[in-house]
Amino acid sequence: MKTPPKKPPASPLFPHRNGQWAKKIRGKMEYFGVWDNYDAAIAKYLQDRDYLQAGVTPPGEQVTLSGVLDAYCDHKERLRDMGELSPDTYDDYFAVCKVIADTIGKHRPINSIGFEDLDKVREALSKGKNGKLRSPSSMKRLLTMARMAFYFANEELGHSVRYKKALRSPAARVMRQARAKVGERLFTAAEIRALVKAAKPQMRAMILLGINCGFGNGDCGALTIESVDLKGGWHRFGRPKTGIERRCPLWPESVKALKAVIGDRTEGLVFITKYGNSWTTTAHREPIAFEFRKLMGDKHRKGVTTFYTLRRTMETIASAGDVPQSVIDSIMGHVSHSQDMSAVYRQKVFSDSLRKCTDFVRQWYLGKIKID
Repeated sequence: MKTPPKKPPASPLFPHRNGQWAKKIRGKMEYFGVWDNYDAAIAKYLQDRDYLQAGVTPPGEQVTLSGVLDAYCDHKERLRDMGELSPDTYDDYFAVCKVIADTIGKHRPINSIGFEDLDKVREALSKGKNGKLRSPSSMKRLLTMARMAFYFANEELGHSVRYKKALRSPAARVMRQARAKVGERLFTAAEIRALVKAAKPQMRAMILLGINCGFGNGDCGALTIESVDLKGGWHRFGRPKTGIERRCPLWPESVKALKAVIGDRTEGLVFITKYGNSWTTTAHREPIAFEFRKLMGDKHRKGVTTFYTLRRTMETIASAGDVPQSVIDSIMGHVSHSQDMSAVYRQKVFSDSLRKCTDFVRQWYLGKIKID
């Protein structure tokens, strides 16, 4: 990427990373021309300024796909900077927007985009970097992000792109067939015990939190020392993905593993790299998943033996115990269905119920309970 030019003294424009001179007007980023021709850009700014400040599209102006996607990414960037969107998710949105722009052409007028163009986007999103087809679940996620970009264009910017049919998610039948092909995504108790035994201290504690508390990758990466009571044997850590409050008894094995990781530290993240960084901001895109896969070695089964399967296993085993689903949901941090009035009225899940649930899963983990 070219080095941005310096902003001329007293200029109302600045060099945007997309290669154009820009200025934010009425909360929206506007673009006036390429870096190499500042004079043309400032002339266009002076010509369009009054219209834009009044919230009116300048005469003869055609809004391009690039302008829409830049506005959308700027919106997502603000959410990221305010802590409402994770950096990794922002990167995914940005990558999807790049695929859209590369496939259709960033200079295309937004309202000229039709079904055939978006169908090509769907095809492009269906393939990974190696050219192989993505799984239906990955496709669904990326297509949802693509639809959100055009929803933003229509609802927030006043355009009329018909995108829903072309960017449809894979059919439910295809999703079911893919899940059936993968099979059950569960660990046995013996497999988890073997992983715990073979793991290094930080990964050992993460694995135990996965099966004890239903923690996923993001939970472990964001867990703070302040939210863990090792003396009492509890955690109080809301789920980052949903903001749902959670608390859960910690097994003796989990407490011991966490003590080994935390040491004499009293604040900050529980899990940090050898360089003192968060596990969610290392060079690897998904460091916990990466390290877990290394631990699995040749026993790894694609789509099955991921770190997140610990969370699936905890939910599955807990459901075999004599506790209400509401107790399991509380530990897992699940969002209640909007029509579940019992969740609206329920003010508390009691400690004894939480202990009963985690004790049952622990007995299974230790091999003292067999479930068929």
